[in-house]
Amino acid sequence: MAQFRDSWGNLAGLPSRWSSTIGLQGNSRRAYEGFLKLRLGHSEGRSYLVPDVLIAVGGYRFFLPTFFGPPLLSFNIEPGRHFADFNLDVGHPRTTKRERLVVRIRSEDRVRVYDDGAQIYRCTFEGPRALASFASGLCSPDGGGDFLLQLYHHTTPANARNIKSSGELWSSAWNLAGTRKLTNIAYGYFTTLSEIQSEEDLRTIAMASQGTIQFQTTSGRLREEVLSLKVYRDTTRDRTAALAFSVSSELIAPAHLYVHPPVGREPAYFEVVCPDILRVGVLPKAKLRLSSSQIGVEQLEIKAFDYVIIGDAGTLDGLAAPFDEEETKQITHLEKITLETDLFDFWLANQNTDLVSGRNTDFRQLEKT
Repeated sequence: MAQFRDSWGNLAGLPSRWSSTIGLQGNSRRAYEGFLKLRLGHSEGRSYLVPDVLIAVGGYRFFLPTFFGPPLLSFNIEPGRHFADFNLDVGHPRTTKRERLVVRIRSEDRVRVYDDGAQIYRCTFEGPRALASFASGLCSPDGGGDFLLQLYHHTTPANARNIKSSGELWSSAWNLAGTRKLTNIAYGYFTTLSEIQSEEDLRTIAMASQGTIQFQTTSGRLREEVLSLKVYRDTTRDRTAALAFSVSSELIAPAHLYVHPPVGREPAYFEVVCPDILRVGVLPKAKLRLSSSQIGVEQLEIKAFDYVIIGDAGTLDGLAAPFDEEETKQITHLEKITLETDLFDFWLANQNTDLVSGRNTDFRQLEKT
């Protein structure tokens, strides 16, 4: 495995994952085709495309982004024809070194529009050979233009038996950190990990045997600052039963984000917070239904928000914000693109305009401490 090199010499410790710059790699990369589910997001001073999941390898592997860059949009390459290019980093949930994909979507290749404004586009991308080995997991087409992701729910053997016998999976009121309860939404929690084997696996699902996980800032400081984040205390002994489910990508809530500020000549970039935790949002105390191994939710019990938190990775408060899920100004508003609205036309029509002020945002609410 390639070694990580701290080129700035200011890290407080080694990162848990990183990506290498694409170089002259001979025949180690090739072109692919696939599908990309994405959203259009706005925060103060910027708009950007937020990738949810990439589907490739004949529609039978899914890839969850960990880092991604801002898009480069090209308008009217031919009359009414537009492109968007950007990079995203992917990898198996237990790998530390991620591989970079360079993705292109075209305005004419939109496949599906979701009720919450997410879109699926056919895409082309450049990536490493043996692409399947970098997948987050297995998936399959659902026959209606969406994809079923194979995910896992980890619990005790006794709870696993109850879930199977009842045909129900209870939602959880815990926030992402597992330290406070939400009052206006609950989540069904899933992960790409098929087993919880180690302390690193626990950290991947925002848990720790000691009850804390450490994060470091991204900045030009002589030495980066460290956040010791309080999270749900648990051990691998309490997560020995794994239940495999098929979950429609339509049901999966968008993940929170970090924005890493520019440092020196390095540009700003985005990070997906806990990419291997996938949540299905429902009304408080609602239950997810099991049909064979497929997860279902009653339409009236689905709960979603039109924003995600985007923490400033240059500050300790920004590192904590996506896990706490408290009301904050550090948010990305998710544009509700409809079937009648083209993403590229919307961008052209609203360029250099304020798309943040005046929005009436329904925030997550937490129990008072």
